[in-house]
Amino acid sequence: GILDGDFIVVRKQPTAENGQTVVALINNEATVKKYYKQKNYVELRPAHADMESILIKEGDFRIEGRVVGVMRHYK
Repeated sequence: GILDGDFIVVRKQPTAENGQTVVALINNEATVKKYYKQKNYVELRPAHADMESILIKEGDFRIEGRVVGVMRHYK
């Protein structure tokens, strides 16, 4: 998973497949979540189980890109 202090590598693209981790822009705020398209909405699901999913209409957010890698520095 992605930990605090990690760097993510993002491929800029406007679409995603179910289960892919995306950078989504909602009200000019970026969030990193797993993408799941449902019938009438999209679920943006966090990796952390204590956080709640975001349920949102397709036109109310924008996918900035798909996470394709994580870089971590060890001390």
